[in-house]
Amino acid sequence: MSRLALLASVSFVAAAMLHNPVEAKGISYTVSKSRYESPAANNYRSARYDYLLQTNYRFRRYRMWKECNPINWIPLYDGCIASFDQYEPFIGRR
Repeated sequence: MSRLALLASVSFVAAAMLHNPVEAKGISYTVSKSRYESPAANNYRSARYDYLLQTNYRFRRYRMWKECNPINWIPLYDGCIASFDQYEPFIGRR
């Protein structure tokens, strides 16, 4: 009798799902006009970031801490720190 009850309940749930399927909601994307920046502005901000990494020691240490501190595996952490010297070496004030 228990097998029959289990089969009946599974059949009931399956039938209910067929008659009322769950519909997935569509994903919509919006671009906030306040967050949009032109390619020229993006290039300027990127160049400014690179300049600060190369010339401002405090900014460089903060960015190294912010980007590398969450990494808790030593080889990856060391690689993160080394990447700053590889791609944006500190050269002091120009």
